[in-house]
Amino acid sequence: MSALIHVQLCYCPHAGKPTLIEFHVSPTCSIEQFIAKLPVEMAAEIDIQLKRNAVWAVFGKKKTEAYCLRDGDRLELCAALIADPMSARRHRAKREHKSGKM
Repeated sequence: MSALIHVQLCYCPHAGKPTLIEFHVSPTCSIEQFIAKLPVEMAAEIDIQLKRNAVWAVFGKKKTEAYCLRDGDRLELCAALIADPMSARRHRAKREHKSGKM
């Protein structure tokens, strides 16, 4: 049997600060398999966030659930964006220009 690898899970519970938890998993573990091994309460919270269009990322890079985790990965559950950042900047710039702040 091969040695376990070290990964971190970073997610934000429904009413709290971002949480970083360390796990040891099989070297062939995918994100989907990792989720299946989580404690029930944590998996339920993550499932709720995924239904709200959250996505998985490793060090900020979007990944699918088929991604095979590597030693030292930080798996992140990223909430879906509410607004397009580019549109938000444009609206803010127009508003500030009209109010004379620019």
